[in-house]
Amino acid sequence: MTGPTPATTTNARICPDCDGFATAAVTSGPREASGQLPTLAVNCAACHGNGTVPLRPRLTAADVEVAA
Repeated sequence: MTGPTPATTTNARICPDCDGFATAAVTSGPREASGQLPTLAVNCAACHGNGTVPLRPRLTAADVEVAA
């Protein structure tokens, strides 16, 4: 197999609240006279419709405080 190696570091992860499905169609009432169902596009509140959230910074040994 030849070619470039894929990058191993990412700067985002899938949103745990919506599992990456950031926008949902929600029905908003009865059918119209034309037969269409009115819908609203609602974005995830955690990721604001992106489907990803930023990675949290990694903890190092210097960041951890142990109470004795």
